[in-house]
Amino acid sequence: MSEQAVTDEAICQIIKGVISKSAAKGGVTPEMNLQTDLGVDSLGLMSIAFVLEEQVGVDAFSHVDQFINAEYVSDIIKIVREN
Repeated sequence: MSEQAVTDEAICQIIKGVISKSAAKGGVTPEMNLQTDLGVDSLGLMSIAFVLEEQVGVDAFSHVDQFINAEYVSDIIKIVREN
């Protein structure tokens, strides 16, 4: 999947697939807070980063700081868009 073809919805679905099913039962939207709404910790953020690297081609290793500092799903979307 090329980065150009990845929609916000597709990124949300990838995140939903990585996190706890109970946390994402209502779906994942860009406005959601990763920690308070979805229960994502730093390990979860890195899991999301590596899945995005595998499925979308984002270089997770080069953007570790950005992923660790992400607060909202929209922050993750922004990382994918900029890289």
